[in-house]
Amino acid sequence: MLKKIGFMLPGIVLLLALALGCASTTTTSSNEVGIRTGTYSYLGTQSPGDVWNWTIGEGTFMGTNETQAKYYSGTFITFTSGFNKATIRATNDSGVPTDGTGTAYFLEYPNTLLVVKPADDDSVIVCCARAATAPAAGQYNFVNIPWPSWTSASSTFGTVEVSAAGGLFSFNVKSYDLYGNPVGANLESGFSFSNGKLIKAGNPLQIFMTPSGAFLGDNGPGYGGFVGVANQSIGPTAVAGKQYRGVLFSYDVTSHHGLIEAIGAEPHPGKSNALQGFTFSDIDHNIRETEGVTLEFGAQAGNGIIAGSMTHRNGTIDSFNMVASQVGGKYIVFGISTDGHGRPQNFLVVEK
Repeated sequence: MLKKIGFMLPGIVLLLALALGCASTTTTSSNEVGIRTGTYSYLGTQSPGDVWNWTIGEGTFMGTNETQAKYYSGTFITFTSGFNKATIRATNDSGVPTDGTGTAYFLEYPNTLLVVKPADDDSVIVCCARAATAPAAGQYNFVNIPWPSWTSASSTFGTVEVSAAGGLFSFNVKSYDLYGNPVGANLESGFSFSNGKLIKAGNPLQIFMTPSGAFLGDNGPGYGGFVGVANQSIGPTAVAGKQYRGVLFSYDVTSHHGLIEAIGAEPHPGKSNALQGFTFSDIDHNIRETEGVTLEFGAQAGNGIIAGSMTHRNGTIDSFNMVASQVGGKYIVFGISTDGHGRPQNFLVVEK
């Protein structure tokens, strides 16, 4: 589906997945659940700067690449795993089939976030629900989406204090590397809010805001981006006690391509303040790999910011950082680490 339409701000590690089906479906198979009600709109971006608009209805979808004037529409079904599967039924893209073989997976957090993963590609589109009003002043937390020259000593996560005056917004940013060491502070000012985005003339940075306070930033082609949430008083114990579904990106920052996996996490059976992560080998049939990773939570770097160690399947151990927030009574988590081979990876998960 949507060949080579990657969201190539290289890698968000949490997966919001989707399964497509027929809008008129009233009964489901043993691995399907009923379609949620309501219609929601999302706005996102994709390197090298393409802007995407998505509308997800009750079993139907419409995605439009506004930059390239391409549209894709069809139906979707939802699986018991929490993922959705989409099937393209109409498009003006001559390279995409409409005979039912063009598919994609996505995970939707209604009115907040949408992540779309083509079934036969290593690229992802990430979108936010479009906020109707400007963001509130206050503190927000973020993790970076790496750029080609990123290393574990680069800016990895941080905080941003948002202030507003005269209709313009300023961002006081403090950044830290993967190990929690300060790597810099900077002030961005003069941004205005329009059509769900914070923008500034002459500045490539775009910040897509959601009604819930979650946000997605695009620094411009080749400069990565960031995802984040409003600062909340959330600690490791609360996050470790839930089950999650999402997506993991492990990628090469130079080629902007890599491995994208549908993932899940649940309380670790043998450790406190820890999650056991796993990948799905078959989303359609809710089959997961028997081996996974262990995320052990350590010191809290601030409200809603959690650091720790990730033990990979091959036994290597890397540091990770994540930011967490509650939206509509459920946790949403964005994280960053390396993959056991020094390559950066992001994860995006939501409470099941």
